[in-house]
Amino acid sequence: MTDTIEARLTDLAGMLRESQLLGQRRAELDARLTQQAAELHGLRDRHADEARDVERLENLSLWGTQARELSREQTEALQVRYRLAEAENRLAAIHAEREAVAARLAAFADLPSRYAAALDDKERHLRESGGPHLTRVLALAEERGRTEAELRELTEAAGAADAALSALGEVRRQLDLASSRQTADSWLGGALLAGKPHWLDGIAWAAGHADRCLAVLHTELGDVGLQQPLGRVLTVAQPTGLSQVFFSDLTLRDRINHAIRATDDSASRVEQVRRQVAAVTAAARTRWDALMRERRDLLTA
Repeated sequence: MTDTIEARLTDLAGMLRESQLLGQRRAELDARLTQQAAELHGLRDRHADEARDVERLENLSLWGTQARELSREQTEALQVRYRLAEAENRLAAIHAEREAVAARLAAFADLPSRYAAALDDKERHLRESGGPHLTRVLALAEERGRTEAELRELTEAAGAADAALSALGEVRRQLDLASSRQTADSWLGGALLAGKPHWLDGIAWAAGHADRCLAVLHTELGDVGLQQPLGRVLTVAQPTGLSQVFFSDLTLRDRINHAIRATDDSASRVEQVRRQVAAVTAAARTRWDALMRERRDLLTA
């Protein structure tokens, strides 16, 4: 009977912790949805304005300054369109995560009543059977459940940190490649840029993936109480279409160098976080081992 009650309390304690964290995550996602929806609304208005400016200029016979103005407006419209698509994707991703969290919370709807029933059973059993160690054994079951849930969350945080570091490493590789090609382009008098460098697209996609990995890590760190700024990867060029836009050597070099610094800063922050997660995990594992030793000693006394 003791083993059965202990197992129930262990499982329910772990689920209670997960339910509390899911509630916090849902509140955070609700706030992010509101913020992202407002950003999306602003971008849609701006994109409409840019499109009208381009259409107005396209309907004119353009020479000199007006032709350059059209080129600039087209470039700005493309940039806003890309940011709009990116914002729509982020909003969809937040909605999907919000729905998954809500579904998981719905599965826990009866958890408070189940936990209360388990506590009632525990109290009834203690009154019926007594025993010098029974109270402590059952208390250890609850502590073990919370600790095991914490270890699972720490494992998820460590995995997210590894994924973020891998993504940042790919961004750095793409930036190093771009830096080498930009140097070669300077020697070739702009031949690579004039040839529409699709290699710049690789930076944008790698940076976007890294930012998503950093967002996941940020959420996982919140679950284990280690949430902190992780930086943001900066793109050098936008995906296909926008990489066709002309950049001067100086502008492109500055963007590459700025992105390298931002990427290295984020990687340094994530490395530090990974060490913190490892240290907290080691402490939690030590605590779990101590709980198991105490339980064994009580049950074999």
